[in-house]
Amino acid sequence: MSEKQILLLRTCKKDFEKIINGLEKCRYLEIKPYWESRIFDKNGEIKNFEEIHIKNGYKPDSPLVKVEFGGIKTEVECEGKKYFKVNLGKILEIENYLP
Repeated sequence: MSEKQILLLRTCKKDFEKIINGLEKCRYLEIKPYWESRIFDKNGEIKNFEEIHIKNGYKPDSPLVKVEFGGIKTEVECEGKKYFKVNLGKILEIENYLP
């Protein structure tokens, strides 16, 4: 059995709270080699992610929300820049968060 595919994102506290309160249903990532290498496999196909883990910080005990992977739309344009639109599914688990 292969390991679960997880997309890890980091965000500020304000956006983290919007996500856990259901006010934010997607994240936008500027199209750059950093994100391309994490989103696409060797054949140029979007990886088959099962979950998205969103952390508020870099410490091991930083707040974390695990959500279902809702798909990725490529090349959403805004103000002359192109972005990946990462759709967030249902919240599966919240760790290390005190409202």
